[in-house]
Amino acid sequence: MLRIAICDDSEYVRKETNRELFNYCMDRDIDYTVKEFENGESFLKEINNYDLVLLDYQFENKGKDGMSIAREIRKINSDIIIIFLSSYTNIVYDTFEVDAFRFLVKPIDKEKFYAAMDDCFKTLQNDNTLIVKVEGTSHYIKENQISYAEGNGKKSIIHFINKEEVLECNETLSSIMERLSERLFYRCHKSFLVNMKYIESFNHTDLMLQNKEAIMISRQKYKSFCDAYSEFLVKSKVI
Repeated sequence: MLRIAICDDSEYVRKETNRELFNYCMDRDIDYTVKEFENGESFLKEINNYDLVLLDYQFENKGKDGMSIAREIRKINSDIIIIFLSSYTNIVYDTFEVDAFRFLVKPIDKEKFYAAMDDCFKTLQNDNTLIVKVEGTSHYIKENQISYAEGNGKKSIIHFINKEEVLECNETLSSIMERLSERLFYRCHKSFLVNMKYIESFNHTDLMLQNKEAIMISRQKYKSFCDAYSEFLVKSKVI
């Protein structure tokens, strides 16, 4: 399930963008959700609920401009995909500052919109993204969103760093582990797979995460965990 936000001060543009998005997802048989926002400030309050934002560059008397909103987005979430929408073609190079994925000129051209969305999905599939199916629906999860995964028999429960809800899928923890980056994730217990980026402290029995959740580490895994975590810190230049 791709979670998309359309953020534009024009109701007409929002509806037209939504229509193009609907047609694209129907053509490509893609599961998605979408919500419209008339200004950037309202979107920022829900930013972690989305994978992609189609963002207006200029909001007429409705809050901060698109570049200011994009800077705020990057302070909160470095993974969300930003596609700018604007009639001002001369500002395309400014959007590089906030790592914008694409810049589309209004009114939206169907072929260019489809091309941008196709590239977006290729990026999600190739760029540190875990894809799992739940009841036939594909969910695209950036590795940085995952705090840990928990095994429950033939199922796995994925926990997120910024959300209270979890995602349960019909896959074993071993299956999930095979598709995640070895440099970032470590199986600290037969029932737990942790994202080392979010470890705050640890002892011989537990790992404490930045969101104050604690997960178990098995006694047999402690030494190898220390080695893996030290290597992770060095490569991440944390120490």
